[in-house]
Amino acid sequence: MRFATPLLGIGALLMVGACTPNIRPWERGILAKPQMAVQPNAIEDALRQHIQISKEASSGGHSAGGGGCGCN
Repeated sequence: MRFATPLLGIGALLMVGACTPNIRPWERGILAKPQMAVQPNAIEDALRQHIQISKEASSGGHSAGGGGCGCN
């Protein structure tokens, strides 16, 4: 128990130190490239979202039942 407290304190300090972003000004240009975006192609992302919404949340025709699964 005597050794656990200092070890936990050191571990906590190491974990907090790892959370700080150390991005240098000359590295910002690399991170600003379109390839580094989560979704680099906005048109493709919009199309994928449209297809997913069309499949998952589609409604039936007039006086027909529910979702995209075909079960009424």
